[in-house]
Amino acid sequence: MFVASRRSVIALVCAASCLVPLPAAAAPKQPRRPAVARAEPIDPVAVAAGERDALIARIGELEAIQGVEHCARWLSGQAWDTQDPWIHLMAARTWLKVQTSTASLDRAAFHAREAVALADASPVPRIAAADVARVHAESASLQRSVTQRRAEIRRARADRRAGDRQIRRGRRELVAGGAMMVVAALGGGLALGGASSKRRFDEAIAPVLAAGLPVDLAPLRALDVEGDRMLIAGAVLAAIGVAAGVPLLVLGGRDVRLGRRLRGGLSLQPGLGSLSLVGRFGAR
Repeated sequence: MFVASRRSVIALVCAASCLVPLPAAAAPKQPRRPAVARAEPIDPVAVAAGERDALIARIGELEAIQGVEHCARWLSGQAWDTQDPWIHLMAARTWLKVQTSTASLDRAAFHAREAVALADASPVPRIAAADVARVHAESASLQRSVTQRRAEIRRARADRRAGDRQIRRGRRELVAGGAMMVVAALGGGLALGGASSKRRFDEAIAPVLAAGLPVDLAPLRALDVEGDRMLIAGAVLAAIGVAAGVPLLVLGGRDVRLGRRLRGGLSLQPGLGSLSLVGRFGAR
């Protein structure tokens, strides 16, 4: 009986060992992922400042090589591409440096207004909030300059028109004065003819009077009267011609000179596909 109970115990131990779960197999080790560096946020204002610095470095070189107008057109394109208020202001200042014309002033005024619009509501921030007031001040200053230039152009054009009128008046005076001098010359010639007739009369009558011959002197007297008339008429014409012609010539020369001086402040010069109005403006 003891042997039977021992076998029962061994059987129970075997059954229990079969029911105990085997230890799980060790899972393969996963490779550790490298730690990803956390990207710092990009500051669009700093990026815009760097782009502007690069543009400023190229402006002087571009102006020296291709001229101010080409540089202004290039800056206009850059301003459109970047939508940067400061670049719009740079374009406006460069357009003011171009030969003074209404077209360049229109472009300068447009860029000044566009800079204010972008500073107030920019789709992508290109300037700091503290720079908005500076953009407004710069734009206002540029627009005042544009207004002053427009007034100078209007004043110069008015001076040009006044100069043209004065030149035309001076030329008419010169023509009239020249005509009066021609009248004076004709009067002088008539007076010389009368003097010549009187001299011939004196030469013809002197021998007759010396000889005491009974000769009809009526034809010779007619020659004398004709000479007197010619001399008086010629003297009067010469006096009128000189009295009217000399002042007209003086006034005409003065008006032409003053008119050319007024016109000298403004001239038209050909540009790229247009005519530019170029002026030499002085303080008044």
